[in-house]
Amino acid sequence: MSNEDQFAEMGTKPVAEHEWLENLVGEWNTSAVMIMGPGGETMTSAGHEKVTNFGGLWAYGEGSSTMPGGMVSEYRNGLGYDVSFKEYRGFWIGAMSSHLWKQVGTLSPDGRTMTLDCEGPHMEKDGETANYRDVIELVDENTRTMTSYSQDDSGEWVEFMKVTFERV
Repeated sequence: MSNEDQFAEMGTKPVAEHEWLENLVGEWNTSAVMIMGPGGETMTSAGHEKVTNFGGLWAYGEGSSTMPGGMVSEYRNGLGYDVSFKEYRGFWIGAMSSHLWKQVGTLSPDGRTMTLDCEGPHMEKDGETANYRDVIELVDENTRTMTSYSQDDSGEWVEFMKVTFERV
């Protein structure tokens, strides 16, 4: 048996849960609406994201978008299903932040909604952390949305951004 064949034998094989990731693969134009703080003004941004299938196990994305003020922001993300822990796991990194966002996800029974939870730096309190949630909804084969929430001090989830992805 060759080294290549041995490696293929050792590697993780995709399972049914990995099939959902194909919904994210493709090129997408993005438009976002951001709410700047409680009761704050809304701002918009536009961008582009390319998501590829990585080994049949991951949806890997590279994207950029304009930020309020015209600055361009770049990011990378990945989402896969961990067969050892039996859960979806993802990450998000951005060129504007040193934080590695590590997400754990659940898929709705109808397969239309992925909910990703994580912990990260508090947006309003230096040195503290907060809970965050991204909810990806498949609208149709060419449209999806991602709504981002933070958990406030009372435990309520407060929306602060909604991104619409339209297939190019």
